[in-house]
Amino acid sequence: MSNDEDGPIGRPQEGLPGRPSLEFLREAAKRRARAESVKLAEAQRRTAADQGFASWADLLAAAKAKRAPSTIYEAAAAADAETVVRLLEAGAAAEGDPSDPGRPLWAASAAQAPAAAKIATARALLRAGAFIHTDWTGETPLHAAARTGPLSFVEFLIAEGALEWMRDRHGDTPADAAQRGDAEDKDAISELLQRPVIKDPRFREAVAAIHAGDAEALARLLDQHPRLLTERILEPECYRKARRHQYFGDPKLLWFTADNPDLVVPMPPGMVECARVITARGAAQEDLDYTLGLAVTSAQAHAAGLLGPLMIALLDAGAKATEPVVLGALGHALVEPIRILLGAGHPLTAPIAAALGALDRLELLLASASPAERQTAFGLAVINRRLEAARMCLAAGANVDAALPIHAHSTALHQAANADDVPMLELLVAHGARDDILDTLFRGTALDWAEHENKPAAKAYLEALAAKRRR
Repeated sequence: MSNDEDGPIGRPQEGLPGRPSLEFLREAAKRRARAESVKLAEAQRRTAADQGFASWADLLAAAKAKRAPSTIYEAAAAADAETVVRLLEAGAAAEGDPSDPGRPLWAASAAQAPAAAKIATARALLRAGAFIHTDWTGETPLHAAARTGPLSFVEFLIAEGALEWMRDRHGDTPADAAQRGDAEDKDAISELLQRPVIKDPRFREAVAAIHAGDAEALARLLDQHPRLLTERILEPECYRKARRHQYFGDPKLLWFTADNPDLVVPMPPGMVECARVITARGAAQEDLDYTLGLAVTSAQAHAAGLLGPLMIALLDAGAKATEPVVLGALGHALVEPIRILLGAGHPLTAPIAAALGALDRLELLLASASPAERQTAFGLAVINRRLEAARMCLAAGANVDAALPIHAHSTALHQAANADDVPMLELLVAHGARDDILDTLFRGTALDWAEHENKPAAKAYLEALAAKRRR
């Protein structure tokens, strides 16, 4: 047996990595049995002999003794679910140690191991509270999984809430990582990660017509295939399991006319006419309302100057501005679509007044607002940098540390830091805001946000606040 701790056991058989996991050895023997048309026991004996061992049992014992991971990171990197569970039960932290090269979940995702071993390891870590969205390596576990595969493990992570749109420190998505990876099923992984996943060729034609702004081609397709008006594009099962984490899931055709997510850049002018083509043939109320929500937060519609025409086309067809639509716009500090809605007769509410800084109206509306409306008004005032409106909402009883009504993974202090808004930070701190609360998506404090987003004024203020607290 080799004495090299990083090398293979004995004489390496081609296809066996150095430091193979027990699960990998078992799978290698099964593959050999199929390839050489022998019984599994004989394939195991041959595999052991190639590695310099008298028996399969001796090989497994030596591999287990050699690997013997002493930390949860090492166990995860070996996709050794049994050891991971044992270490967790003994009190090991699911997030490992900051001195490790990465978190255990990232290590398991990056492991060259069979799907079953990786899934069992990752499941144990997730059940123990491991964080799925980021890692101190600068990428997410999904990036690592996309590079190494297999497809079933990538599907598992997505179903558990991993987000295919998150970017690594270089700005690359997991789909980009898949293309650079060496997984045997890299093409299937890449296809899975490039959403929306459209299998139906007629839907692909219709979406292509929308992306080209070709209303005439779209009309012909819809007349030939009217089912496209009502059917959904059914994406892979893992996305449906993760619906609570996804938007634009199993989309309807009308949704694509909002270009949100931005699937075509720039948004062609003909997209507005494409929306009219679809709505003229009938669209369900829920589809109209959802598309309106996508439109008001569409960066491409704003950039192309098409927001107003697109909104009017949808409103003319009967779209209603639901509360999520209003929150979606004002939660991204987009007031133009709300002014369009107000002009079309939408009522002014306390949250809208707070976001617009309409202080005279806000004072009256807060007096009759529910606690939930006051809290929403406060959150939108902070996001839209309306200092006096935020002050009025706090005086009316808003909770300074509550999760926001939109961007609910964060608090008002996080959003003020992200805006580099020191006067707002001062107001919040004066009302007792805590600066040690971690957001639930990236697990960062307000100071972490200021540092990551390069907000110098907020960073300086929050650093001084932390130093003062330590004294």
